[in-house]
Amino acid sequence: MIDLKNKTALEFYFADHFDTVLFPVLADIYLKENDIIRAKKVCEIGLSYNPNHADGLYTFARASLAGGDLKGAEKVLITLLNSGSTHLQGNVMLVGIQEELNRGINTVISGWKKVLEIDPHHSAGLESLRKLKKKSKSENKTKKKNIRKKSLGTPRPMKAEDLESLSISPKLATFTLVKVLEDQGLFYQALEVLDILEKKGKNTKRITLEKIRIQKRLPHHKD
Repeated sequence: MIDLKNKTALEFYFADHFDTVLFPVLADIYLKENDIIRAKKVCEIGLSYNPNHADGLYTFARASLAGGDLKGAEKVLITLLNSGSTHLQGNVMLVGIQEELNRGINTVISGWKKVLEIDPHHSAGLESLRKLKKKSKSENKTKKKNIRKKSLGTPRPMKAEDLESLSISPKLATFTLVKVLEDQGLFYQALEVLDILEKKGKNTKRITLEKIRIQKRLPHHKD
């Protein structure tokens, strides 16, 4: 029987049995002693024989994190969780690392949801998810607003040079176009549109009144 608290005994046993499933125990002892290099080495050897060992992968991730290798720890934890293991601490560690690495908000939200699937009452998960959903809602609202602005573009007032030489199609002639042209000071063009509307048999009374009103605004007009 091996004393699992005896580092020396574990070291001798591991040296003769690289394939042992006890390798995370020795690696954990090294971690507690802050001997990160040995901890990682033991995990690497042990995992080469037991690639889906849940505790081994988790301990390897802890060793990588202790050594400041966040991306390495993230990769190992993803392997752990993709192996089908329901590992609460692995999920919690992964989402914490992904927050530290500034992964996308949807990735982090998904991570906390997985934590809550395992432990529905996980306080940190519940609080973080509440804040992230609020933040995501706000960001999506801003994103939609910016997309709308981008698609519409910034309105530019019509200029005389844009329309003075414009040959107005009867299909485009409307009272709205008359108003637009008038607002831009293009009175002659507005009158031209009214002539087109008159030929199309539109509201004659309105056309007459619009013409009188616009003609009064013509330069040098005398009542």
